[in-house]
This record gives sequence, structure tokens and C-alpha cells, in this order.
Amino acid sequence: MQTPAAKPVLHGILSRLPLAVIVIFTFLMAAAGVAGGAEQPALTLQKVADGVHVLRAPSFEVTPANAGFVSNIGVIEDERGLVVLGTGTSRLFALHLLAFLERTLGKPVIAAINLYGGGDHVLGNGVFVARGVPVTAHAETERFVKASCHTCVERLTAALGQNAMAGTEPTPPGHVITGSGPLAGVARPIRLLHFGHTFQPGAIAVLDETTGTLFAGELGSAHYLPDLYNASETGWRDALTQMEALGARHVVPSHGAPGGREVLDAPRRYLDALIGQVDELFGRGASLQESLDQVGVSEFVDWYGYAIWHRRNVHFAYLHREQREFGPVAGH
Repeated sequence: MQTPAAKPVLHGILSRLPLAVIVIFTFLMAAAGVAGGAEQPALTLQKVADGVHVLRAPSFEVTPANAGFVSNIGVIEDERGLVVLGTGTSRLFALHLLAFLERTLGKPVIAAINLYGGGDHVLGNGVFVARGVPVTAHAETERFVKASCHTCVERLTAALGQNAMAGTEPTPPGHVITGSGPLAGVARPIRLLHFGHTFQPGAIAVLDETTGTLFAGELGSAHYLPDLYNASETGWRDALTQMEALGARHVVPSHGAPGGREVLDAPRRYLDALIGQVDELFGRGASLQESLDQVGVSEFVDWYGYAIWHRRNVHFAYLHREQREFGPVAGH
């Protein structure tokens, strides 16, 4: 008898509240509801510099235990609130993330940035957008989210389960850039850097000019091998050279520990070696299969991903070298 009466009472209370209070109440109820869904991983802020933090992903592998949290998330404190770099893997994770950040740092989240298009990085966009938080990304990343991220949801649902991905819909960023420039809507000098086609056509880095902290995204890495699936290996290598020239004091990759110049230098050495060996073999008339069998970069064999996609990287690098020599294949 009491349960049916509860709904009209709650409705009556909400109908008398100001709109702003209703919005806050609704968000708090939704965040509290995370506990009733899939369990979310513990989050810990690591200070990188004054007003700059990173939430380190607990592992490289997507598992139910980490709810797909496999990419580092950056946080920069502006005078008005928090700028978040990455929105997470799901609706539930994004609610968990927002509640944690605002509770821990005592400031509202006022902006978010997608550094690249990937299910581990953009599938929380819908929660941010619903709250009126502007999400900024490159136009090519917006295009990727619209065209391909339904597949991201399907793959993560298969890996994590329906409960973990409940209510998750691919939501494109609302604010789009087409080149480098300052982040709009904040007082702190935060610069968005686009170097052309690198990890993806729309991948960007973010420089906090106040502290010299560079969020390299997928372009930098620590013990995580570059993946050329949607990449231009030459564009990526050249971008790393340009990023090193910025002289950043701190560099935060999407995968692995923050550090300094080595976070940019190591993946550049891998790409240099890969490109150089493929070019040499191609110039001698080696076939694709011969290149797959002969190209190796021993310095990186213990990096995550080497056993998984190094041969695939050779495959793509060889095809790209072929295209530079003969032009694109008709219909591609």
C-alpha cells in the first residue's frame, strides 16, 4: 500500500522545486544509481603540476573489473571549474567520473575534450552534454563518433556486459575545431594542437601553457606500442618531433605513466625504425610477406601490443609505402 503512494508524493515534491534544483537533484539521483548498476572502478587523482591532474587507468586490458577504464583521463583546473580530457567508456562510468571529480576537487566540471575517437575515451559524452557541459573535439573525431562508435558500444557491451553499458549511446562532441587553437570558454590558457593525420585524422594533443603540461593522448605512450590501424605512421612520427620541440615539462599519454620527453621520444623511435626498415625492404623489392617476416624492433618487444599488432603495423606501413610509390589503389 505504501509503494504506490510514494510516486505521487515524489512527483509533488519535484513539481514545487525550482528548475535548477530539479536538475541537480536528478543528477545526484542518477549518480547514486551507479551503485545499483555495474560496479565502477576506484578512481585516484595523481597531481602532475599545479592545477593539473591525471586519473591513471588501472590496466591496458578491458575487463569487467575496470569497466573499460583503460585510458588515462586528464583534469585541468580553470578558475571557473574543471576541464576534463576524456569522458570515459560508458554512461555509468561518466556519472561515476563526474561525481568523483566534483566531490574531490570541490569544483564543477565546465568543459570536456575528446583527444581522439575511441570507445574508451568518448562514450561518456552523452552524460556531459546532457548536463550542458560543452565537449570539444576535432571535426574528424566528430565524424568518427557519428559513423563508427555504434560499433564501439557493441564491442564494449560484448566485453563488459549489458549492465555496464546500460543507457550508453554514442554522442558526438558539440563543439568542433578544424585546426590548432585555444580552448574556448575558459580563462586558463589551454591550447588544442592538431598535427594532421597521426593516430587518427582527428587526434589532438592539449597543452596547458601555465604549467607546460602536454596531454599527448594516443600520440605519446609509455610501454604501450603505437597502433597503426587508422593511422599515418609518417604523420604520427613527424608530429612527435614537433611535440618534442615544444619543450613540455610534463607529458601525459593516454596509456602508461606520465613522464617527460621520453613519453614522446620512445614511440617516435619505434615509428622511425618501422618506417626505415619497411622503406629499405620495399626499395630492395621485398614482398609484403617478406617484410612481415623480417621487420622487427627489438627494443619494444616487451611493450604492450607488440605481440598483438606489430605485424599488423608492418602490414599497414608496407601498404602506405606502396601507395606513396604508385598512388592509391583505384576505389580506395
